[in-house]
Amino acid sequence: MKKLLFFVALFITMPVAAGQLPDNMYFRAMQDEMKRTVKELRTKEKDGQKPFYVAYKLTRDLGGYSVSASMGSPLPVFSFGNFVLADVLVDVGSRQHDSLGFDRNSRWEPYAPTNTSIMPNGYDGIRQGLWGATNTEFVKVNEVYKEKQAYKRKKNLLNEKTPDFAPAAQSSYVEELNPLPYPDMQVWQEVVNKLSSQGKDLPYVEKLEVVAQFYQTGTYYLNSDGGFYQTFYPAGNVFWNAVLRTKNGYKDTEREWLPLSSWNATDNEKRLQEKTDKFLEKIKQHYQAQKGTAYLGPVLFTKDAAGSFMGLLVRGVEKNKPLLSAAFEDDPEAGELRNKVGMRVMSMVADVYDRPHLREFKGRRLPNFAPVDDEGVATQDLTLVSGGKLVQLPSSRRSVKKGEKSNGHAFFLNSYPRERLTTVVVEPKNPLSEKELEAKLLARCKELELDYCYIVPNMGGTGTMVQRIYTADGRKEPVTGLEVSNLTTRALRDILAAGDESDVYSNVITPALLVDEIELLPSDRRPDRKPFIARP
Repeated sequence: MKKLLFFVALFITMPVAAGQLPDNMYFRAMQDEMKRTVKELRTKEKDGQKPFYVAYKLTRDLGGYSVSASMGSPLPVFSFGNFVLADVLVDVGSRQHDSLGFDRNSRWEPYAPTNTSIMPNGYDGIRQGLWGATNTEFVKVNEVYKEKQAYKRKKNLLNEKTPDFAPAAQSSYVEELNPLPYPDMQVWQEVVNKLSSQGKDLPYVEKLEVVAQFYQTGTYYLNSDGGFYQTFYPAGNVFWNAVLRTKNGYKDTEREWLPLSSWNATDNEKRLQEKTDKFLEKIKQHYQAQKGTAYLGPVLFTKDAAGSFMGLLVRGVEKNKPLLSAAFEDDPEAGELRNKVGMRVMSMVADVYDRPHLREFKGRRLPNFAPVDDEGVATQDLTLVSGGKLVQLPSSRRSVKKGEKSNGHAFFLNSYPRERLTTVVVEPKNPLSEKELEAKLLARCKELELDYCYIVPNMGGTGTMVQRIYTADGRKEPVTGLEVSNLTTRALRDILAAGDESDVYSNVITPALLVDEIELLPSDRRPDRKPFIARP
């Protein structure tokens, strides 16, 4: 039985002493503007509030490069600029009754902070950007505070003992930002030229584009309670994007990508060619694929599809503190499993964990590595599901009840910090090999007296190719035009088995998953007309 292995990547940064605020212009700019904000920012109204809590998060683009080619011809080189983006949070009122946690109108005004425009990468530019965004945010939250208090009076919520923003011990984490040297992009241009030119060998491929992308970011966070962190994230990836026309005249797409642990083109030459060969073979099968018909039965989710399927659990447990909402009685975005701790929400085939301290997986640096959250609280590993039962939820300083504490899972993500997961890991109890999984799939299909069932590699929509596998002899054939439909968290209880080789999709690390009942429905799309003349 193969085990889940976590490999150390080449990108290593060393943390400095905890509690020591780094002496760089990013923290100086945030600290100076924060002090001025807390000391001086006021409204002229008699009932106006002053800020009691401020948080800044800067994301610094350390620069990067992207080279690409289509059918052997180079495309313009794209370089990433050296700039800074910011999330700005200002809270007024008091910790018992504050201005956040209230959505004025979910339909038109999302629960999101003021977005600053791109700021120059310099102390003065950052100060200027933070000043403008802080002022704008302060005006908005004062208006929200009045509306929120009026709503709480209307709903008799002003006497609740649970605070809107609970106190919490503050933590810090700092790693040095030592940007990696970028590879020779001219060499990478030649690589993508060569790989993309192989699309010309297939007459039904209208475009094959290959992209090599390298970039690095630094993140800096500071709040007025004393929490802070500094992290570094380097990423190198190669993408394959193809447009093809099937034998039935449908214009479809196929995509693949490969994360790089080494940025040297020579080190990756063999892997890149093998990946391209597999991709071209996949396109050949897609060309021959027949259009699928409606299906209801067992499905084996592999690769990206398994991660996408486990997104049902992720979405079900995140945002578990519902927002007060002027537009809806219940927060429409809150996780649907938030009230089911202790209940069975999943089959007992695997346990599920959230691991914010997990840094790398198979040589790939994980983007959701988070020792400290965006409320300054140290993150904790969570056991989400054990024995099929929901055990823990991510919590924030806004979701804790009396006697409870935040477990460090509040993060900015197109909104003010809310309860979110970091890196979700699915660990099967009795993992099966690929061959054993397919055998179990066929056995279940025979039991249900089905002529065939399906293997689904991703949930990319109607143009995605899936594999039909016949019950009688295990023969496989490609099928397109089907998409997974009507998925709900109920499907998590139908997992029959899990594989022994894990992969990462978005923020989920999971093996292949065999699910007992999935609905696949055909699209009603029509073929595009063929070109008047064939591709040159």
